Amino acid sequence: MKDRPILITTIILTLFVELIIIGLVFKEVDSQRLPSQILRVLFQLILIGFIISKKSNAALLALTGFHIFTAILHFGALDKSGLVGVLFIIYHIVIGVIIYFHDWFEEKLKIKNT
Repeated sequence: MKDRPILITTIILTLFVELIIIGLVFKEVDSQRLPSQILRVLFQLILIGFIISKKSNAALLALTGFHIFTAILHFGALDKSGLVGVLFIIYHIVIGVIIYFHDWFEEKLKIKNT
């Protein structure tokens, strides 16, 4: 865990935000969308498991792709979601970029332990 601090911090932030989103969606529409929300988080947890245990670059790419794809999908709903939708899109794009380029950020900040 000490060798990839930006990646680990980003993953923890992602999981925290996902749990908040699940809670807000559950509060708003009850349990109708809960199965799809749980599948989304389960998919991310599987990828995160591969990233942490096997240091899988394919899983990093898949998780990045998931976030970018989610952002692209929400472009179509901007007229309904307004500012929250824009923030959601920005969040997913930023998280995707940080996950993909975590090595570069750690190198520039000189916080990676070797």
